[in-house]
Amino acid sequence: MTRLELRVVVAALMAATVVLGAVVCAAYGQAAIAAVLAIYALGVGAWLYHSIERYVVARRISTVRTVAKPFQPLLPVMAAILGLTQAVVRSLTDVTDATPTTSRRWDLPVRRWMEITRGRPASSDDDDQFED
Repeated sequence: MTRLELRVVVAALMAATVVLGAVVCAAYGQAAIAAVLAIYALGVGAWLYHSIERYVVARRISTVRTVAKPFQPLLPVMAAILGLTQAVVRSLTDVTDATPTTSRRWDLPVRRWMEITRGRPASSDDDDQFED
């Protein structure tokens, strides 16, 4: 029995003991002790859930390791393919990269200032409007 399995068994025994103790205390009219045990049962239940979750994740990891074991000699080949792919992508972006002549980034929207006309058409000589 591994440590994770032992942890799950101990957590399950503690959870069962606490819940059973809370039920017995409630049956004999000791509501205060039953309430304390019920609150304690929440923590023990969380620990039980955490223990089971760690056990399941550990089993998944060991399963993945055993499945990936035959492919271990291919790791250098896969690394070389990834390196070549990255080199090709970098060379293509160097060719197609159109850097602007200024320091402003043209791929982002640029805020432009516009004249507020309040529904009137904009004219070039607004100062002459009030001189009639």
